[in-house]
Amino acid sequence: MRVVSFCAAIAGLFFIQNSPAQTKSATNSPADVFVKPEPKAPVEIQPGEDGLIHLEAKPELVDLIPTLAVSSLRQAVDFYMKKLGFELVLQSGNYVAVGKDGVQIGFVYDKNASKGYKPSFYIRMAHIDGYYKQILATGVKLTSELKTSSSSMKEFSLVDPDGYTLVFGEYIGR
Repeated sequence: MRVVSFCAAIAGLFFIQNSPAQTKSATNSPADVFVKPEPKAPVEIQPGEDGLIHLEAKPELVDLIPTLAVSSLRQAVDFYMKKLGFELVLQSGNYVAVGKDGVQIGFVYDKNASKGYKPSFYIRMAHIDGYYKQILATGVKLTSELKTSSSSMKEFSLVDPDGYTLVFGEYIGR
């Protein structure tokens, strides 16, 4: 039994060392971008001076909530709530946030909001066909109709009143 396990381990090492992924790495192909992380060493847990084990929570990123500079808070909030189906999440002084499902967007008034570069935002979603119909029913002018891209994403886009492009997309597989 040990001989078989040892032979299997050696064969596994040989396979890993001569795998096509490693052979390709010298070509600098896009497959090289994703690297399998090294296994982490086991953590040794020691009790503190009080005899208790104190575990620290690992920091983690939870959300990204963009804050957009807008020329009118009322116009931005009305558009996102009435046309896109978002709900008011927070209003605090010069800041307002709206949200829908797992997406939240903040707005801050800026008299110079109409000037400068306007980034676009890609919002991944599920059941895009139904949402697309809802958006059409509100009369929002789309910048692209619902279509399937070459990356198997079904998507459509629009521009909000302050010039920010929103692209809604759903992965539909191959």
